[in-house]
Amino acid sequence: MENQVALAAGGGQMRNGGGVTNSDDERKLFIGGLSWETTEKDLREHFNKYGEVESVNVKTDPNSGRSRGFAFLVFTEVAAVDKTIAAGDHIVNGKKVDPKKAKARHGHGKIFVGGIKPELSDEDITKFFGQFGTIIEVEMPFDKVKNQRKGFCFITFEEESVAKDLVKTPKKTINGTEVDVKKAIPKQDSMNQGWGQQGGWGNQYGGWNQQQGYGYGGYDYSGYGAYGYGQYGGYNNYSNYSYPGYTGYGGYNQGYTTQQQQ
Repeated sequence: MENQVALAAGGGQMRNGGGVTNSDDERKLFIGGLSWETTEKDLREHFNKYGEVESVNVKTDPNSGRSRGFAFLVFTEVAAVDKTIAAGDHIVNGKKVDPKKAKARHGHGKIFVGGIKPELSDEDITKFFGQFGTIIEVEMPFDKVKNQRKGFCFITFEEESVAKDLVKTPKKTINGTEVDVKKAIPKQDSMNQGWGQQGGWGNQYGGWNQQQGYGYGGYDYSGYGAYGYGQYGGYNNYSNYSYPGYTGYGGYNQGYTTQQQQ
């Protein structure tokens, strides 16, 4: 199966060249698995060997400013994308990264993980859930007042089936700490099934609707992130998540809800 990352409808910027109209999306890569220290300069230097790089955008958490572990890179030519994929493994800053073609598609799976104690690191969480399937995004809400990570996160998997299998067992143990695992669904969708109250997930993501990037404007990764990718993007408004009955996780009750196992 071709390495591709799903995008939401909306398309990329159009550019004219020699009478040919070409969408960004055809020249765009999603790059996951980045180390937290990797910069746009690092990515530009690495991928320049496959073709001229037009732009690089490392996605960051709007609250903490920390990298989400993934980025979008646009080449000036479509052929560079194919060269990159065909090149095999890519190592940036000593870490294997995961470049994929960006293509309009849906079908990822997102889960909510609650009850995360401070002693569990981001790496502990990512490593644990990464054994079940390819992670597109890990979203770690950050409490700026307490200057610490909140007690829950969102993880998006490349395959929806992984998320479905995980929520069949609502309790998981990571390094001796028990956490809750629930299915995360757009609150707007949950309204049709009796969950949630108002809100919607379309334009409140601050991340999937602004630039074209997985949760950042045109890329629908509502379901992708161990890289912090989910819709690959960024849910930069955590108040859009509704977890009825889970107020201990932070009381995000405006846009997303969890779904109990059915």
